Amino acid sequence: MKKIVVKVNIVCDKCKTGILKTVAKLSGIKSMEIDEEKHTLTVIGNVDPASIVNALRKKKKQASIDSVGPEKAEEKKKDPGKDLCKDLCKDLPACCRYCRPMLPYSNIVWYEQPSGCTIV
Repeated sequence: MKKIVVKVNIVCDKCKTGILKTVAKLSGIKSMEIDEEKHTLTVIGNVDPASIVNALRKKKKQASIDSVGPEKAEEKKKDPGKDLCKDLCKDLPACCRYCRPMLPYSNIVWYEQPSGCTIV
C-alpha cells in the first residue's frame, strides 16, 4: 500500500465531486481524502501515481504528484482506563460479573450482605 498525495486545483464542490468520481474509477484504491484548504488529494492503495494524474488531466483538472510514500498505520493509543483498572482491582474483593466491565468508570462499594455489591 502506498500513500499518494496529489496537488489538485479545487475551486468548488462540483470540482471536488468530479475529482473523487474520476479517481474512484481506478482500481486498487483503498481510500481517498480531499483537503480543500491545502488543495490536495490523498489516495491510499496499490495504484500508479501517474495514472491518477493522467486520469485527472483527461478530465481537464490541473494535477501534479506532491509525494509518494508508504502508508503509515495509525498507532493505537493506549487506554489509560486499563492501567487504572488494574491498579484499582488489586485490593477489591471478588465481585459480581456485572460490576467488572464498569470498573474504570465507577466506584464499587462492598457490603457484607447477601445483596452483593453496589455501583455508585
